[in-house]
Amino acid sequence: MRVSGQHPCKHLTFSRTSDYKKTGIGDTIVNKYKALGTALLVAFAHVSAANDVTTLIIPTGPGGGTDTLFRAIARYAEPHLKSTIVVKNAGGAGGSIGVTQLTRAAPDGHTLAGVWMGPITTVPHTIKTSYTLNDYIPVLYIDSAPYVMCVRPDFPAKSGKEFLDLLKSNPDKYSYGTDGVAGPAQLASELIFREYGVKARDIPYRGAGETMPALLGGVIDIYVGSVPPAVAMEKAGTAKCLLLTSAKKSTSLPKATSLDELGMADIELLLWHGLIAPSGTPPDVIRKIQDAFEKAVNAPEIVEFFKTAGVEKSILKGDAFAEHIKKEYEKLGKLIKELGLK
Repeated sequence: MRVSGQHPCKHLTFSRTSDYKKTGIGDTIVNKYKALGTALLVAFAHVSAANDVTTLIIPTGPGGGTDTLFRAIARYAEPHLKSTIVVKNAGGAGGSIGVTQLTRAAPDGHTLAGVWMGPITTVPHTIKTSYTLNDYIPVLYIDSAPYVMCVRPDFPAKSGKEFLDLLKSNPDKYSYGTDGVAGPAQLASELIFREYGVKARDIPYRGAGETMPALLGGVIDIYVGSVPPAVAMEKAGTAKCLLLTSAKKSTSLPKATSLDELGMADIELLLWHGLIAPSGTPPDVIRKIQDAFEKAVNAPEIVEFFKTAGVEKSILKGDAFAEHIKKEYEKLGKLIKELGLK
């Protein structure tokens, strides 16, 4: 190939490519192009690296149950997603701050949120939030767990039915401790109590760390909370667990009555966790995320984690998950309004 023309360095005219080499200027030009090529490769590498990072927003502070759960699942999802997952804790306002950040992110699949039911189906009924059901896509419902009602060993009831019958015949005599006003534990309890005709006094606490001592110390009559602390109390002989908020029995607490056994399966309320993405995220991207996280949930280590945490793997995708959210949102919105908690 012939190259002709005036080079920017005057008095030097080249007619053959070999002439570049004779002057040494060719080496400079080649080296500059090599340097440019390297720079471009580095730039593209940075872009690629940026695109290979997925931010997982967790709407709680670090160290809690939801945070621990999603960090564990994310670690096993990374190789299937082919992306580094960076966890970002964004707690506050019942989880609504983190969900708000999710809804404002670009819908490109590089921002997700690992949520529980609170900021999705209860909090929007109690405080003003900037998001609605249309501002995010339900990606994957991952797991669920019931709440359980436990009493001290000397409580005069041996089954869930006897327990509810006693409460019904003694309106407002008994108190129950929960995880906070309009929290899932209170709402799960009130769904059952209203269906059965029970009136009891709710005493809000900040989790099992406060509710358990209150029960054991005689401050409250009933513990309403998650299963693992209840199992510990029952094994220690300091409490007996009588009633689940789930339709199904619990293998961890086989003596506790299920709602199905009382003919009230349709009012169950479970604590659940799931993934959401910004509205507008492409369907093929959603499917990729679903596939990666479902594989992670099926990892033996995560299955064992679920067992230890007292939760059950329960997969719902896309429309099925969205329908679950819609029904629960409407049911709890009505209950919160009736209870005057709005």
